Amino acid sequence: MAIEILLAGKIPADDAAALKAHFKVHTLADAKDAVAFLAEIGSRIRGLVVTGFRGYDKALLNALPNVQIVSVWGAGVSELDLEAARNRGIAVAVTPDDSKVAVAELGLGLMLASARWIPDSDQHVRSGKWEAEGYPRMGIGLAGRTCGIVAMGTIGRYVAERAKAFGMHISYFGPREKKNVPYLYQPDLLELARSSEFLVLCCPNTPETRGLINADVLEALGADGTLVNIARGPVVDEDALVLALQEGTIRSAALDVYAEEPHVPEAIRLSKRTVLVAHIGTQIHDVREKRKQFFIQNLEDFFNGRPLPDAARILP
Repeated sequence: MAIEILLAGKIPADDAAALKAHFKVHTLADAKDAVAFLAEIGSRIRGLVVTGFRGYDKALLNALPNVQIVSVWGAGVSELDLEAARNRGIAVAVTPDDSKVAVAELGLGLMLASARWIPDSDQHVRSGKWEAEGYPRMGIGLAGRTCGIVAMGTIGRYVAERAKAFGMHISYFGPREKKNVPYLYQPDLLELARSSEFLVLCCPNTPETRGLINADVLEALGADGTLVNIARGPVVDEDALVLALQEGTIRSAALDVYAEEPHVPEAIRLSKRTVLVAHIGTQIHDVREKRKQFFIQNLEDFFNGRPLPDAARILP
């Protein structure tokens, strides 16, 4: 009898098809009534697939009394209720990939795009206006400017290494100073913002970081400052950001993530001070191929009694 899996996150269609080639898959997004759907099939589910971005909560696990493993499509763990899984003895595995490098690279791309107004200039050329009007909008360079990084984790370090190669000065904020990190630690977020031309967010979405970038931080960043968010949308108070963009409190915002994706507030979409991409931090071929391979392999290894790879295993 085929092992039954619940797919509770949105993954690429090819990856979902590959999963269905190996297991009997039930897709939560297809249910008209999620509660009734889970009540009907929940006891038969032995594996759960979620994305690192959306994760799972205790309530979902409670609806699956016989689930044995959560296979996460992605590497993120901040949205996973690990305590609930641990208390149930449920294994949790992620996909070991190079997504953090990809996210850091996008961060540098967003910095460059906003510094030189690349998307706006691209549209100006395509519209035919360049020939008649020129392009008067002035950009700025990265060299010699300060890149302030919020959270010097793996992604933050990758951003710092790449920004330093552009001749930038690096400083960072976090709950504590990191050992063996050759950059200036700033224990006060407002001071970091005041001293930075680019404030790059690399922190997880936690109760402590939600709304961390508020009106005070944006005011401290100032009219010459650019906010770059490659972290999570809820880290930024979007109402405060809209006001800062409208009033010129900050120079610009370059965003890969938003509070209520895929919805982006109109004031952010239409602002001439924003550079926007569609949460593509990990959307490169090599990362996605590894995810496709490993999120299924983790399930197969588990159900065939093979140990999960150390690089993939979160629990137990």
